[in-house]
Amino acid sequence: MLVTTADLWEPRPGTLLRWDLSAPPHGAPAELSLNQRNHLAGAMAGAPTVWLAAAFDVDGPIEPVALSRTWRAFLARHGSLQLEVVAGSDGPRARRHHPGTLTWSVATVGHTTTVEETREALHGALDERCGPFGYPAFLPAAISRPDRSTIVLGMDHLHCDAHSVAVAVEELATLYAAFTEGGEAPSLPPVTSFLEAVSQGADGPARVADDDPLLRGWGEFLAGRGHRLPTFPLPLGLEPGKRAAQATAVAPLADAGLMDRIGARARNSGASTYAAVLAALATAVADLGGGDRLDTMAPVSTRSTGPLARSIGWYTTTVPLTVPASLTDVGLAEAGDAVRHGVRLGSVPLDQVLGSLTEPLVQTRSDVFVVSWVDYRHVPGGSAHLDRDAQHISASTQADDVQIWFSRTHSGLAVRIRYPDTSVAASSVESLLDRLRHTLVDLSRQPDDLAVLRIE
Repeated sequence: MLVTTADLWEPRPGTLLRWDLSAPPHGAPAELSLNQRNHLAGAMAGAPTVWLAAAFDVDGPIEPVALSRTWRAFLARHGSLQLEVVAGSDGPRARRHHPGTLTWSVATVGHTTTVEETREALHGALDERCGPFGYPAFLPAAISRPDRSTIVLGMDHLHCDAHSVAVAVEELATLYAAFTEGGEAPSLPPVTSFLEAVSQGADGPARVADDDPLLRGWGEFLAGRGHRLPTFPLPLGLEPGKRAAQATAVAPLADAGLMDRIGARARNSGASTYAAVLAALATAVADLGGGDRLDTMAPVSTRSTGPLARSIGWYTTTVPLTVPASLTDVGLAEAGDAVRHGVRLGSVPLDQVLGSLTEPLVQTRSDVFVVSWVDYRHVPGGSAHLDRDAQHISASTQADDVQIWFSRTHSGLAVRIRYPDTSVAASSVESLLDRLRHTLVDLSRQPDDLAVLRIE
């Protein structure tokens, strides 16, 4: 899975198709999750549209009838895409539309001749359609070509998370393959609707007792930072309160063999590969003047196994991490402990954390310094991502801090870094990428090799 952004996306030209659908003016009342409510509050305050898109290739030209059947079957399976949000004077209201009440149509939008023209057309359509209010807040589309075509599903963040994008690729590809052969809908694994998970309280953590040690752990982390959320420790060339257009760097960092060696080193130290990569990141930042410990936030999944594994929805919470800038076995073990502790803190709902603070949170920037990790080898359909040229595309908006997404695949490790478009930030990110590649190589060596390296 290539994780990229709309401004760097390179869709080949072809014939653009889009599917439009309309819903009746009424539907069944639905509940919203904490993530959705926060997302909608930002949108109502004027925050830019944030959408995610799944894109993957299929052989031959698009068969519109088969793809129409695919969209309908996929929507009927995932309640999140049946959700409509209406902005009211008393706040957002949500309702659910039964799939049988929706009206569908397909249209040929036009023909493109260049990557730039194709990207511009799709980017504009996704920005227009994938806003959180109204219905639909998603865009089914395709680029038809004689040899190999691309299927695209864009969704406002209201509907999905990164894991959902991978699920969408796998299930849409499976459904489309069956329908192009003229068959019935294939049997897919059981799934729980996100809307049902929200109504049952299964979409995220449950409240804990006021004296729970994990709640105190949150308080200690924030109090130790003056109740400020983590910010990227290298220069960005942007004054507090200012925002800039988003710039993005997408780069490979390590091949599969190097990642296997890092994984073995991490296990020997009692850490996960993610924890080891965080230690490498902390070390790279420290080498550039960022301090001997790295404070950041990390999104973690709230999905359990079973029917939620394939549920399209927003199943994440955010946890704090403090990782030492050290590649020693002791440092890796500490990084492993930090990740495990962060995951435990994820069992406390964020609204309860905020409500328990003795002092209000101080926000020096609109964005939060976040480091994300997805191992696509273990998501549905991950083994077929390369053959399908699967891509996760995110909207390009504005930024005032750095956010990092690590993606591990069968090919190795890649990264996407979102940062404010300033010359200072670009220099910091470029230096970080260069240093991080060297640090990952160092991390793959055994401790004895590292000792020799330092002596030399």
